[in-house]
Amino acid sequence: MPTVAEDDMAGLAPAGGCCLRAPAKGACPYANICEHCPSFHTDATHLAVLAAQRVDAHDLAEDAERRGWIDEAERHRTLVSRLDALIAQAETA
Repeated sequence: MPTVAEDDMAGLAPAGGCCLRAPAKGACPYANICEHCPSFHTDATHLAVLAAQRVDAHDLAEDAERRGWIDEAERHRTLVSRLDALIAQAETA
């Protein structure tokens, strides 16, 4: 997967495909939708993946902030918060 520096669309790269959404359309309302779904559940076996996803989301938020993409930065920060909750829940389960 390309890094944020290599590809402005790196934050919109779903598994098994790619997103063709034009950057002018702004932040995608469907990005990371599973993590926000009440049906999404995880456990301690996925902590490494969740932690890595959190690092990526944090980095993407900082990059979006530097570029002035406020809505995109907020979307990534919301994901970081959700991942924090999922990680805490998985650690205590």
